[in-house]
Amino acid sequence: NSWSYLETIGCEKPVFFPRVRSFFYKNNIIYGLTPEGRWNHWACQLTHQHTDRVIELRKAHQQEDGEMEEVKRRRHLDFLDILLFARVSKGSCLPDKDVRAEVDTFMFEGHDTTASGISWILYSLAAHSEHQHRCCKEIQSFLGDGSSITWDQLDQMPYTTMCIKEALRLYPPVPFVGRELSRPVTFPDGRSLPRGIKISLSIYGLHHNPKVWSNPEVFDPSRFAPGSDLHSHALLPFSRGSRNCIGKNFAMKELKVAMALTLLCFELVVDPFRVPTPVPKVVLSSKNGINLQLGKLL
Repeated sequence: NSWSYLETIGCEKPVFFPRVRSFFYKNNIIYGLTPEGRWNHWACQLTHQHTDRVIELRKAHQQEDGEMEEVKRRRHLDFLDILLFARVSKGSCLPDKDVRAEVDTFMFEGHDTTASGISWILYSLAAHSEHQHRCCKEIQSFLGDGSSITWDQLDQMPYTTMCIKEALRLYPPVPFVGRELSRPVTFPDGRSLPRGIKISLSIYGLHHNPKVWSNPEVFDPSRFAPGSDLHSHALLPFSRGSRNCIGKNFAMKELKVAMALTLLCFELVVDPFRVPTPVPKVVLSSKNGINLQLGKLL
C-alpha cells in the first residue's frame, strides 16, 4: 500500500549517503554483505513491488480499453500510458526494467521533492511577510474569494512565481545531482576531468555561491524580475540539459497552485522558537522540521 511505500522510501534515504562516500561500498558484492546493503536490497524490493503493481494495473486497464487511438478517444494519456504503448509500438520493445525505472523516478520525485519544495517556499514567505502580503494581493486580484484555479490563471501570478524561484534558489529540493561525463571537461583554472568519470554537482553550493549571486543568503525575489540578466545555468532546482527533471513544468504548476490556494486562505507566520535547519541529503529537509503558524485571513 502507499503508506508502506512512503515508509520504505524514508528508510532508503539514510543509507544512500554512506554508500556514496565509501569506496568499498561502491562494489555491489561487498555492499551486499553489509547490514546497510541488505537493508537497501530489502527496501528496493518493496519499492519495486509497489511500482510493478501500478504498471500491471495500468496494463490491465489498457487491455480493457483497446488500442491507443481508442484510449485517446476515451481519456487523456498520462506518462505511464505513453511508456507502455511505446513498449509495443512499431515492432520495438521497451524492456520492463526500463519502464519500471521511469515509473520509479516519477513515484519518488512526484511526492518527496515536491513536498520539500512546498515546505521551504511556505517557510520563506512566512519569514518575509512583506513578500507574502504582496503575493496574497496578487492572487486575490484574479481569484477573489474563490477556492479553485484554472490552468490559464497560473500565468497571472508573476510576483508569486518570482518568490517561488527565489525560495527554490535558497532551498533547492534536490541539493546535488550525480552525472557521468560524456566528454572531457577542462575548468577555467586548467584542471580537467576525463570522459566517463562520475561526478557530483552541488546545486545547493551553486545557489549560495557569492561569485554567482550577490548577497546569496538574502531572500530577494527581484533577482527574477522580467529583464533580469541571469546566466542560464545560475538557477538549477530542476537541473539542466538533456538530463533535467522531466516533470519540471508540471512541478512549477503544482507549486503555484499550492501557493495560490494556501495564501488565499491563510497568513503564514514562522515559529520563532523552532527555526528550521537545512540538511542537504538526497532531498533537502530540515533537521528539526519546518514549523509554521497559520492565521485565518480577514
